[in-house]
Amino acid sequence: MIHLVIREPIGYQRTLCQALSDAYEGAFVAWFAEKSEPTLPEAGKDFTRRFISDVGYATLSRELRSDPQAIVILGGWSSAFAHKTLLITQRLSIPVFIWADHPHPRQRSRAFDRGRKSYLRFLGRRVEGFLACGQPTTLHLESLGIAPEKITNFPYWVEVPRDWSLPKGCGETHDQHPLRLIAVGRHVQVKAFEVAIEAVALANRNAGRRLATLELVGDGPERQRLEALAKSLRMEEAVTFSGWVENDQVGKRISDADVLVITSKFDAYGVVVLEALANGRPVLASDRVVAALDRDDGNGAILFHPSGDSKSLAQQIEILALNRSVLGTSSRVARAIAEEWPLSRAAEILQPVLERANANRRQRSPQEMPATFDGGANRSAQPTSDPS
Repeated sequence: MIHLVIREPIGYQRTLCQALSDAYEGAFVAWFAEKSEPTLPEAGKDFTRRFISDVGYATLSRELRSDPQAIVILGGWSSAFAHKTLLITQRLSIPVFIWADHPHPRQRSRAFDRGRKSYLRFLGRRVEGFLACGQPTTLHLESLGIAPEKITNFPYWVEVPRDWSLPKGCGETHDQHPLRLIAVGRHVQVKAFEVAIEAVALANRNAGRRLATLELVGDGPERQRLEALAKSLRMEEAVTFSGWVENDQVGKRISDADVLVITSKFDAYGVVVLEALANGRPVLASDRVVAALDRDDGNGAILFHPSGDSKSLAQQIEILALNRSVLGTSSRVARAIAEEWPLSRAAEILQPVLERANANRRQRSPQEMPATFDGGANRSAQPTSDPS
C-alpha cells in the first residue's frame, strides 16, 4: 500500500492521488494533515483518504503498523507533520520517500546553512530516497549533499485534456484583437504581478494602441496596490482583476486566453505552467520559475525574461502580438510538451522506485516480508478503472 502524506488536498494533488489509486488498483491512501476544502467527495467514491487533523497520528501509526507492505511518500521534510511522520516511519522501519519541491533561496547564515546540509545528509541516509519536483530541484538537492542515486525526478502533475484548440488569437490579426494574457495566483509580493502590468503598459505604449490585455486571476494583500498601479498607468481597461475562481475553472480561464504570464521573483514549482501547457498555451515566465525551467525544451513554448524586467517581458509580448503565426507555433509546441507528461507516467516513474524500496526491505527483514509488492506492481504502467 502506498501512503501519501501531504499537507492539504489541493486540486492538482488530488488529481495525482486519483491517478495513483487507479494505477495501483486501490492500494493507495492519501493522508492530509489539514482540511482545506470541506466539499471533497466521500472516501471510496474516488480514492481513499484520511485527515490527520480528524483521526490523529495514532491512527496513522496503527494503519502503517498493520500494513506489511506500507511505503510512505511524504510531502516535504521541514514541517511539523513531516517531522511527526518521519518519527513514526523510523520507529516502524517503513520505507519513506521525501517528495520535495525547490527550497526557497532565502539568505541564510553560514551556521544555518551548514546545519541544514548536515541534517539533509543525515536524512538522506535514513530515508529510502527523495522525489524531486523537477530537474532543477534534483540538481539543487544534489548541491545540498544528497547522494544523486537517492534522488528521482518526480514533478507535479496535472491532467492533460484530450481535446484542446489553438488560442483564438491565432485566427485574428493584431489590429483586430489584442493579445489576451492571463496571470494566475495569489496577489502577494513574490508573484511580482506589477511586472506584468508594467510590461503590458509598455507594449501598448510602444504600439500606440491596445496591443495586449491582461487578466489577473486571484486575490490577496497586494491587490489594492496592483489596482492602483494599473490606474496610474491608465490601464484600467486593459487590465482586469477577476478575483478568485474555483480550481476546476482555472483551466477554462487559461484556454480562453492566448498566453500565460508568470512573473514570480521565485516559484518553488508553479503548477499553473503545467496547466497552460496542457491547454496548448505559451508561457512567458521569469527565470526564477522552476516549472518553466523544468519543462522548457528550447523550441519556443516557454520564453524567459529576467525576474523583475518588465522591458524584456514587453518585447516578448510584442513578438507574439504582432506575429500570430509565432503564437500558433508556440502553442503547438506547448501542447506537445504536455503530452510527454500524461498522468499515467507518474506510476511508470514510481514503480521501479517502489520495487527497489521493497527489495531493500526484504533484505533487511526477509522473514517478515512478502515476496513481492503486489499493489499493482506489474500493472501500474496503464491506469485501471476506479477500484470502487
